[in-house]
Amino acid sequence: MSHYDEPVQRWMRSPVRTITEGASLADADHILREHTLSSLAVLDAGGHPLGVISRTDLLRVGRAKSAFGRRAPLLELPSSTVASAMTRGFVSVAPDAPLAEAAGLMVSQHVHRVYVLEEAKLVGVLSTRDLMDAIATHKEKSPLSDFMSTPVLSVSSLDTVGRATDRLEDARVAGLLVLDEREWPVGLFTQLEALQSRELPSSTPVEDVMNYALLCLDLDTPLHRAARHAVETRARRVVAVRDRRVWGILSGIDFARIASRK
Repeated sequence: MSHYDEPVQRWMRSPVRTITEGASLADADHILREHTLSSLAVLDAGGHPLGVISRTDLLRVGRAKSAFGRRAPLLELPSSTVASAMTRGFVSVAPDAPLAEAAGLMVSQHVHRVYVLEEAKLVGVLSTRDLMDAIATHKEKSPLSDFMSTPVLSVSSLDTVGRATDRLEDARVAGLLVLDEREWPVGLFTQLEALQSRELPSSTPVEDVMNYALLCLDLDTPLHRAARHAVETRARRVVAVRDRRVWGILSGIDFARIASRK
């Protein structure tokens, strides 16, 4: 029996952070930032699950409303409700579903969490960070090089937040590696940083707002050790390096690919 045949309920978290469909987009942004989440479950007035509001949704509507220009704010959230921007429906599993099944859904749907439903009731959520915890616990010995993603999408620390946000949207990715003038990784620019920078001029340098929560580890580092480092330090990416060169990167989706194996 594979370690990843364990039921989702062993690793899921509960209760689930939620928001009502009538709440404002500004409220959703505040909760996402306060709890460092990428999405929230949306409920109707009766408490029934309807769908999800994510950072991607907020960036889409905020970038569309914002004026363009060096001095214009990067993003401007419309004065409208969560219902106007949310994604209806859930990527969900049952509590007794195998961990590998949930991880496979994350990979195929390119989401960083799946919701756990039991008789149409929201009972938990499983994120890529929970999968990292499982990988660390079960001592996955394969090296980083077996599962890293390449090529690595990046921006320069001297680029503007406007250009970096456009690249996030064009590439349809959640984050970019920030490189210094020597092509060495120094930070991350993700959807979270874009939203946090929304009132700044779009000409603001990426280095002024980037996040430092990344790990640089050798190509041969065992996956379980990388996963434990990431969980304990709350790093949001693991960069595979050797000889002062970036060879690949592991995001939450890459860790989901590891756990999705049968």
